[in-house]
Amino acid sequence: MDYKLGLVAKDIQNSVTPTVYGAFATDLGLEISFNIMNIPENELSDTLEYARQNLDGFNITMPYKQAALAYMDELDETAVQCGSTNTVLVQSGKLIAYNTDGWGLIRALKQRGVEVAHADIVMLGAGGVGYSIAYNLLENHVRSVKVVNIFLDQAEALCQKFGPVFTPHHLTYENLAICCKDADLFINASVMGQIGYDEFTSFEFLKELRPGATVFDVNYSNPDSKLVPTARSMGIPAYNGKSMTACQGIRAMEIWTGKAPSDESAIALVESFG
Repeated sequence: MDYKLGLVAKDIQNSVTPTVYGAFATDLGLEISFNIMNIPENELSDTLEYARQNLDGFNITMPYKQAALAYMDELDETAVQCGSTNTVLVQSGKLIAYNTDGWGLIRALKQRGVEVAHADIVMLGAGGVGYSIAYNLLENHVRSVKVVNIFLDQAEALCQKFGPVFTPHHLTYENLAICCKDADLFINASVMGQIGYDEFTSFEFLKELRPGATVFDVNYSNPDSKLVPTARSMGIPAYNGKSMTACQGIRAMEIWTGKAPSDESAIALVESFG
């Protein structure tokens, strides 16, 4: 069977998604076609209707992960809990929404030997991807998560949804340093460092992480972003969102085809991204 897959996006220029699914299809012995659909907001409805009629499944990325829910016929529990979708199965003319972002982060970390169970974590950002990460951190028995966000009410809303393990904090560099004191993992789930958004102006907060801590930046669209290379220059293991995108694709591929790529192919793909 030739699986027709795609990505609904806006102004995506360097997505690794086609490479991810091409590699996984080869591993599974499947044939796929993959189409990146860069669209303006006013074409979302028509594009999703096209997908309903022509695709077997597709990913959705910013800024459509939340808006797309209104067009779905069914929501998996992951989409309900995360309040957004990044993976849609087309089945018998229905659009069924899932969210595999946070799952991909946990899988990417595990492949690097980083466990989140009983860990103290700082997460910068409280948007859609933050919700997906928070849900999966909770499912994996994290000990504490300090959620730091420029808009405190957004951080408070996320923490209220997921419970007392999560605490909200307003974003200042002073607060960020305080939150990072002895933390096991720093996750950038914000737009900081992305093309068109502000870059970090200080990285002093990284010095507050405990020895052996890890840094993970969900972003990878900006090759000049500074968080990961700066952390590595300080001797801190640091990874970008390419590995998360690859690993969320493991779950997405299973949803679409009923077959999960092998651990060997997934690890090789993640290693190829560095």
